[in-house]
Amino acid sequence: MTRDLQPCPVLIRAGWRSTALALLLFLVSSSHKVQAGVTLISGTVRAAEGGSLNGLVMIEKGRLYSKKFRYGGLVTNGRFSVKVDEGGGYGLHLFATGYVYFPLGLQVEGGKDNRGQYKLPPNPARAMAPVIKEVGFSSDSKATRITLSVSDPNHDLSHQVLALNVSTGEGFRMSPPGFVLPFTKIYPEGIYTLYSSQSEEFDPLNWYFVAADNKCYNSPVLGSPFSPDGVVLAKTVRSGSDGSPSGPDSEVNTEGLTVSGLTVFTNNCSMCHLAESKKTKVGPGLKGLYSLGKTPARGKPVTDEVIRKQILEGGIDMPPYSHLTEKEVSAVVEYLKTL
Repeated sequence: MTRDLQPCPVLIRAGWRSTALALLLFLVSSSHKVQAGVTLISGTVRAAEGGSLNGLVMIEKGRLYSKKFRYGGLVTNGRFSVKVDEGGGYGLHLFATGYVYFPLGLQVEGGKDNRGQYKLPPNPARAMAPVIKEVGFSSDSKATRITLSVSDPNHDLSHQVLALNVSTGEGFRMSPPGFVLPFTKIYPEGIYTLYSSQSEEFDPLNWYFVAADNKCYNSPVLGSPFSPDGVVLAKTVRSGSDGSPSGPDSEVNTEGLTVSGLTVFTNNCSMCHLAESKKTKVGPGLKGLYSLGKTPARGKPVTDEVIRKQILEGGIDMPPYSHLTEKEVSAVVEYLKTL
């Protein structure tokens, strides 16, 4: 609907000062509208055992695992907010030192702040996570060459050797050593490379790095000085030397308590498995699992013993959840029977 604009008698009588004031208010109001139209992906990140986490968020443009990393930011005191260009499909990846990394496909609404709440379980096999051994920088008149030396005790490194420039909010997937076929799953260990051609003076303090394998284990999140002193601690209080939680705060105390299978599933399994569907999220959906006869991924008989072993020891691209207590495993097995 359109309207014909008529001169305002009040402004005519008040003179130019009122007119200028009205114009200023209009411009301020317009700037707020532009800001409100920014598309953001933001959220809170907590540990499954409780407490806010610090770490890294990396975002792909398009579907999850498209390998087109474009954006990123730091997770500080359990919060992050990343500006993206438009609405549409994105792949969200959350990393915290000593925790299992969280991947999720998102459908983002343009012009809005798309908020989420996320929980990361502790990594039960931190010694098997990828390692960034060394970070190097060399510059010439055109660009700065960044190199990472990456190894993986599992020899199961994924394509996710990632770099973040916090000064620009840009995320990058680094190039592997040698030629890799497009559908390769296990990537080579060695020297990964990225060329930064930003126009402003290069500052290593703006850069952070992380590497992940196919079991959702990730290296410590690493910043300057790119040594153990540069590890981004997942928790700034009561942390181990590798940045992961230590002491009583890192354990779930279930003694004398009734353990909820739904809670255990939500905190540890829901980032990869759907409970209300058979569709694949990261791993297969688990609706009707006990009526299938065989497990979706490995085709083994669906029995309590098989499911418990799968949870505690892991499976195809699934990390072991050996940090769960006996009560918690029993609770989540009983919960799976209700799906």
